[in-house]
Amino acid sequence: MKPEVKLTLFIFLISIVLGCAVVISRAKNTSGNILSPFAKGSSLFSLFGRHEKPKKIIYGYFPYWNFEKIKYLRLDELTHLAYFGIYLEENGNFEKTAIGEDGSIVFEPGYKNWKESKELGSLIEKCKQEGVRVALTVIAHTDEKIDNFLDCKECWNTLLNNLVMELNVRGIKDVNLNFEYAGETDPKRAVEFSELTKFVNEQLDSIYGDSFVVASAFADSAQAQRVSSDLDNLGRNADGIFIMGYDFHRPQSDEIGPVAPISGNKQNITSILNDFLTKVPPNKIILGVPYYGYNWVVKSDDPNAKTLKDADDNPRAQSQPYESVMDTILDTDPEVKWNEEGKSPYFTYTSPETGELRTVYFENKDSLRAKYQLVKDANLAGVGIWALGYDGGYNELWDLLYDEFIR
Repeated sequence: MKPEVKLTLFIFLISIVLGCAVVISRAKNTSGNILSPFAKGSSLFSLFGRHEKPKKIIYGYFPYWNFEKIKYLRLDELTHLAYFGIYLEENGNFEKTAIGEDGSIVFEPGYKNWKESKELGSLIEKCKQEGVRVALTVIAHTDEKIDNFLDCKECWNTLLNNLVMELNVRGIKDVNLNFEYAGETDPKRAVEFSELTKFVNEQLDSIYGDSFVVASAFADSAQAQRVSSDLDNLGRNADGIFIMGYDFHRPQSDEIGPVAPISGNKQNITSILNDFLTKVPPNKIILGVPYYGYNWVVKSDDPNAKTLKDADDNPRAQSQPYESVMDTILDTDPEVKWNEEGKSPYFTYTSPETGELRTVYFENKDSLRAKYQLVKDANLAGVGIWALGYDGGYNELWDLLYDEFIR
C-alpha cells in the first residue's frame, strides 16, 4: 500500500474513533448541555497538543491536597500556577509540623509536599517547559499569628530569607501572599499588609529581576475593614491582586443562594468589581472564580430556602467541587435550573443515601462565561481559579478557558 494511502486511512480511522467517543460518552443535563464531550480524563486537545497561550492572565491555585488530580491539568491554558501552599509562623518561619487528628505531631502536609513530592517537582518542570510561571503561596489564616507577624519587622526579614531559600530550591521566583483574617481588623493591619507586600516585592525584584507577587484579597475588601483593605497602596505594591470572588453564600448563610452571583445579592461580582476599580488599576486585578459549589439540606425547593442547622446549630451543608457536582447530576438526574439574577445554576434533589432534600448552587460554563465577559469588558488583568483539579476529568471548564481567552 502506498504511504499516502496509509496516511489517509490512518486519519480516517482516528476520526471514526473520536466520533464514537463523543457519542458513547456524551452525558447531558436536563437543559441539554453536554457535561463532558469526551470520556473523563481525556480531551481532543490533550491528544494532539496545543501551544497557544492565553491573552490574559489565567492564575490557578493548585492545593497540596489535590495531587491525584495532576493528570487532568491542561497547562497550556494557564499562565500562572500557584502552589497552595506553606503556612507562615508568626516569627517568619514556615510551619513544618502540625497536630494530627489523633493529637500526635505530624509533618505539615503543605510543607511536606513542597519539600518532598516528586509529583510536584515534575509539575513545576512541566510548567517551565510550557511557559507557565509557578508561584509559592504563603498562607496565614490565624488572626493572632497575622497580628504578631505584621508587628514584627524583623520577622519580615526572616520570611524573606526563607522565601528565597525555597524559591531557589524549586528554581522559581513568584510568590502569592494569602493572608486571610477571619473577620474585620484594625485599619493599621491593612496598611502593614500592603507594606509587607511592597517589601517582599521589592526585595524579590532586586534578587530575581522580574518576580511576580500577587496579594489575595477578600471580595468585600473595598467595603469592610479587611487585612487586604488598603487597596490604594496594595494596588501599587503588588504585581497583581487576586480577588476571591466567591463565598457570597456559604454553609453558614441564613439562606441558600449563588456562590458567586453576577448581580442580585446585596454584594455581587459586578458591585465589588466596581468598588475595586475605584482604587486599583484594572491591569492589576485578577478575578478569582470558584470551581466548586455548596450543597445544603433544605426543607423545600425554593431557590432562596432557609438553611437548616443541626442540634448544635452547625450548618447542614458542605462544599462540593465541580467534579462531585457533575457526578451528582449524573447519578440523580435532577432538573438543573438557572438563577437569572445571579447568573448561576442550581438544582434540588433527594439524597439516595439519606432521603434528605438538598439544593446545590455551583458554577458551570455558562455562569463562568458571564464572569469572563466581565473581565474582558473591564479589561482586567485576567481570571483566577480556586482550585485547579476541582473539575477532575471533566473538560468543559478547560474548553471554556480556551474559547474565551485563547481562540
